[in-house]
Amino acid sequence: MKTITERIGKYVEGLRYESLPAEVIDYAKRIFLDSLACLYGGIESPPARIVRETICELGGAEHATVFGGGHKTSAPSASLANGVAIRYQDFNDVYFGPAWTAHPSDNLASLLAVAEWRGCSGAELLLAMIVAYEVQLRFSDLPVEKNLWHRGWHHTAACAYASAAGVSKLLGLDAVQTAHAIALAGARANTFAEIRHGSIPLDKALSAPMASSNGLFCALLARRGFTGALTILEGPYGFKYAVAGGADVEPLVPAHEDFRLLKVGLKPYPVEGMTPAMVQAALELRREYAIHPEEVVKIRILAHEEAVKKPSWDPKKFRPDSKETADHSFYYCVAVALVAGEVTSRQFERDWLENSTVLALADKTSLEVTPELTALFRQGARPAAVEVTTARGTFYKEVLFPLGDPKNPMTWDHVVAKLRSQAEPMLGRAVTDAIVKKVVALEDEDDIRQLVRLLVVRREAQVINERRNHEPQ
Repeated sequence: MKTITERIGKYVEGLRYESLPAEVIDYAKRIFLDSLACLYGGIESPPARIVRETICELGGAEHATVFGGGHKTSAPSASLANGVAIRYQDFNDVYFGPAWTAHPSDNLASLLAVAEWRGCSGAELLLAMIVAYEVQLRFSDLPVEKNLWHRGWHHTAACAYASAAGVSKLLGLDAVQTAHAIALAGARANTFAEIRHGSIPLDKALSAPMASSNGLFCALLARRGFTGALTILEGPYGFKYAVAGGADVEPLVPAHEDFRLLKVGLKPYPVEGMTPAMVQAALELRREYAIHPEEVVKIRILAHEEAVKKPSWDPKKFRPDSKETADHSFYYCVAVALVAGEVTSRQFERDWLENSTVLALADKTSLEVTPELTALFRQGARPAAVEVTTARGTFYKEVLFPLGDPKNPMTWDHVVAKLRSQAEPMLGRAVTDAIVKKVVALEDEDDIRQLVRLLVVRREAQVINERRNHEPQ
């Protein structure tokens, strides 16, 4: 019997665009547009700027575009720079499995860089995207006894396998070459979960793009005949035993008729994946009961067991001191929702992180686990509840499937609005509209470079828009 990497390689080689269901293509395009929104929200972030500056210093072949500035560099470097921007806000897609959470759009920068370099069509890019998603989500769904996060392995490791698979599809590699690309990338992919514990560093934005960029590089090596350990997943010293605790890894091979991309969620708020239900509950309470911060006596957040056991929930989240830590803080996110009436990128800037009213509400907040919400989470819900006690009464709101969950999906209108909020300040309305039009019909694009030209942030336009935003109305 062939190894698991060889069978994944055969799946990747054999998947055809013509066999994709219409609903899978439609949702892939929606996720792609959502990821572009995340790109613009993070493009001027500190980690994105640092990576761009470093890449500029190193130089490289002009394969693909770095969207924050418009210069070109090697495909792996462009992948890294653009990937950090997509990942920075924690605003991109999310998937929950028993083994790992996943943000599979972390691979899109690698795929887009290669598609631009090779002049691929929109349909080819969509097919490679779906390949990457199906490979990565099988890692999330492994039947492990305990989430691999708790064993010290962070889910960004799976991006290396997924990126190698998607890039192999774009490069037209055969099944054996693809298997070697996956094996090469996986052999050096594992990321320690410590990067999400305590005060979260800038590394939060780097880990997945670095793994994905490495997957791209490994696919290029495999194209030239470089070989990897094809038993990397099931061998006695490979992933199965070293990372997955001996779990059955046979389910890593995707099935052609089973598209798990449809189970991926999107985020209406730039917060970690277990927080949207809490934020939505807080916003709905504020709106429905006209709750004012000064009248709040106490706040209870009710959650499922994993929310308080996950490695990223710890005392540093009680009083976060950075954006990276705040978007993982249930206390902060609920408090700022009640004070601001919204949770956008703006609420993670320094003045909000130090807002005395928000901090006072966070100090009045407690977090509790309920068996009911834990049972619902294990059945596939993403539940949470918020209870706010005031002098005039106690108000309660429970959210089982927040907006963005596959059972309560963000529509095209939701995603377009998200793109506008993130992209228009940099690109203007006309260019943003043109991007939407092209992504809606992405399968009709003969050369993805026509879309890429629209995605570049022109510095002059950015400065003009910033001035307009600060002018008196």
